[in-house]
Amino acid sequence: MSARSRTNQLLYQAELLLAAPLLSASAADEHHEARRMACEEGAVAMLELALASLIAEVCETCRWTGVPWREVLEQPPRAVAEIERLRMLLSENDSWLARLLANIDKLHGSDGVARREQQAAVIVTTQQAGLSDEVRWYIDEFRRLLPELRETGVEW
Repeated sequence: MSARSRTNQLLYQAELLLAAPLLSASAADEHHEARRMACEEGAVAMLELALASLIAEVCETCRWTGVPWREVLEQPPRAVAEIERLRMLLSENDSWLARLLANIDKLHGSDGVARREQQAAVIVTTQQAGLSDEVRWYIDEFRRLLPELRETGVEW
């Protein structure tokens, strides 16, 4: 499978993971919360793999071998339009990519990234989207960016 196909597959699998808790026969069972959290964390992990695969697509075109994806984002061997576009997004604190990387860091931490839902009796004072909604946003933005990055890659 090519890096391009793998990137597409991983994005699709992340979407499937987000839909999994909704498809369960008994959404109100005692495992629903744990299932939702597992699927959210799994989707973030799939997006980390998809990002690594996307960067592998670029590295393949540039003939960069063995450079870890984080290193490519932090200190690329040379300036390449696709990587610079990702680096620009990463520098914007509220961009989907910056938020995804922050959640990837949390995923690798001891607390993980998924959180239990608020109890119904607790009044929430801020409008916060759930992790599932945020991850869907990452997927949508990732998919929007892919054709642009791949188009410049074809020009090589």
